Amino acid sequence: MPVSSVNFDLERKTRLTTGLILFTYAACHFISHTTGLFFLDNLQAIGHDVILAPWRTRFGVALLLTCFTIHMSLGLYALYRRRHLRMPAIEAWQLALGLTIPLLLAPHVTDTRVAVLAFGLEDSYFRILYHFWITDPTIGLPRQFLLMVFIWTHGCIGIHMWLRYRDWYRRRQTLFLLLALALPALAIAGLLNSGWELILRAYMDESVIEAHGPPAKGSPHAQVPAMLAAIILDLQVGYLVLLAGVLLLRAARNLRERLFDTVRIDYRDGRSVRAPYGFSVLEASRFEGIPHASVCGGRARCSTCRIRVLYGEADLPPPSPAELATLRRIGAPAGVRLACQTRPRCDLGVYPMLPADKPLDGLRVLLDQGREIFVTAMFVDLRDSTKLAANRLPYDAIYIVDAYIRATTNAILAEGGHVTSVAGDGVMSLFRLDGDAGEGARAALRAAHGVWRAIRRVSREFAHDLDAPLAFGVGLHSGLSIVGAVGSSERQSLQFLGDTGNIAARLEALTKEMNCVALVSAQTCAAAELPPPHAVVEAPIRGRDETLAAFPFQRLGDFERWLASGERAAV
Repeated sequence: MPVSSVNFDLERKTRLTTGLILFTYAACHFISHTTGLFFLDNLQAIGHDVILAPWRTRFGVALLLTCFTIHMSLGLYALYRRRHLRMPAIEAWQLALGLTIPLLLAPHVTDTRVAVLAFGLEDSYFRILYHFWITDPTIGLPRQFLLMVFIWTHGCIGIHMWLRYRDWYRRRQTLFLLLALALPALAIAGLLNSGWELILRAYMDESVIEAHGPPAKGSPHAQVPAMLAAIILDLQVGYLVLLAGVLLLRAARNLRERLFDTVRIDYRDGRSVRAPYGFSVLEASRFEGIPHASVCGGRARCSTCRIRVLYGEADLPPPSPAELATLRRIGAPAGVRLACQTRPRCDLGVYPMLPADKPLDGLRVLLDQGREIFVTAMFVDLRDSTKLAANRLPYDAIYIVDAYIRATTNAILAEGGHVTSVAGDGVMSLFRLDGDAGEGARAALRAAHGVWRAIRRVSREFAHDLDAPLAFGVGLHSGLSIVGAVGSSERQSLQFLGDTGNIAARLEALTKEMNCVALVSAQTCAAAELPPPHAVVEAPIRGRDETLAAFPFQRLGDFERWLASGERAAV
């Protein structure tokens, strides 16, 4: 494994860890502010002396300073490493907020910790609130509220980008959003309430001014405010110089790479890009304005940017641990890489495997609304349906097919499934858009049971008009798919893209060859957490060298007993 891959993975984990520690401190800080809703004394006694007490110890201060320094340094390094600044809006907001926070944080840290540790000023909320509300209300107070909003928004975006592909998070996303909005609102309300109380106290009791106001002239601390202002200015100027240095180094590197070190990336549609060394394929596509899907923003947390390498694969660096884990999760064959992680140093030919979010010939996949999730696909199809038209009027045959389709779709909808297409007498459906893989697989199996019984019922109803009961096949498979709205801007429908639906349709086709009614893939069985029903068969899948493990069912009773045994085991 190359050192750069290990370093990148370590950097990503370190940045996440330090960010979570800082966000935890911000949450504690906000919770302490909310105690101001219950009067100023509680803000000091509970918020300051209890909730924030661990963070005010030597270890707590050292931990915060270390985490902030590392997190900011890694953020600036990530900015330097970026080959261009074209990015999705949510990433741009996160970057802009992160770069602004140190400027707003310098006055706050100086007034709270430096003033206490270096100059011996009062360590309490009383002094800080007096400064915000009485000494410097026009600048200090708005700046503090702005800092709170910027820090919280930056942290929430980071956590959302980290968790947004986890099923449990998506199911509770509304709850997390409400919490993210409620905590800063309550914190600001607590500061407002305690601030007004402090103003009333200062108006009624001059001792409050003497105890918590700025040092009087001639006192030992008379020069402290000016010294703190100088420290704040030095910190802000130093940060701006550091930021400007990063941007200048980045510009110089980009200029050198574009002049001397470039590689050519050829796309299958005939377009070609000349990109500097260090660019990923995704960055090269975006830099030249070539649409390239990437739902996770280039973090190797999805596979929507994946490409098939047409030539030059032998000269590519091996996948990083993050890329390798994602490729294994989707079962990617040889020659497939993630565009966001592939940084070629030789000429390369690529084919983006998923469509981008720009219109193409009047069709589009809305990837801003689409998601790559684990779904279960079920395909149901009649056998020998052409025989229905034999010796029958066209409307009579259509009437029977319509009854079959209505019975099938009703059974699917009853289990929460989504019918994505009805082509002739073939019905394709998917299950569980909320990302609950296990329940989706179980719902699909219950729907297959319902379809089986419903088609039997249709056969009995038309027994007088049928030579034999309706013969049909069912194929079920579970896997990752892109789920979103597909179609022209006037007419859109829910669809899912990927191999999952194709494999389900192939399994259905194999039911006739294997003389069974249903074929359930081992992936669906595992997702549903059901024990294997009986001996497995190896189903050949077109386009794949390896076979797929699946379980055939010939009789409805066997299928019912298998589902019932799984329900008893779950109980």
